[in-house]
Amino acid sequence: MAEITITEYAVRVKGTQRYLPRSQRRDGRGGSHLEPIDFSVPRSEWPVKSQYARNMQIRSYSTRAAAQALLNSWLAGKWYGDADGETWIRTQKHRNREDMEIVQITIVLPT
Repeated sequence: MAEITITEYAVRVKGTQRYLPRSQRRDGRGGSHLEPIDFSVPRSEWPVKSQYARNMQIRSYSTRAAAQALLNSWLAGKWYGDADGETWIRTQKHRNREDMEIVQITIVLPT
């Protein structure tokens, strides 16, 4: 049987294992409020506010363009919205494009 591979793209801090995590909200929103997490560290040592957040996974996409859109949105700042549908962004000065990169992840499924 042939090996099955899946290619995904993720955003990380260059030269580290700190990746942007997947939002834990049911609707998938809220990612602009998250900071990169070091996935090489045991989850029990993550600087998170709740046990629920310890289930975070690397946020990945099937195309490089989708990962680039995530990076662009995250670099813009934290997004907010109100009940009337109005949105605004609060910039985060510590977020720099030069510090980030899009990396390819290859998942090999057992046969």
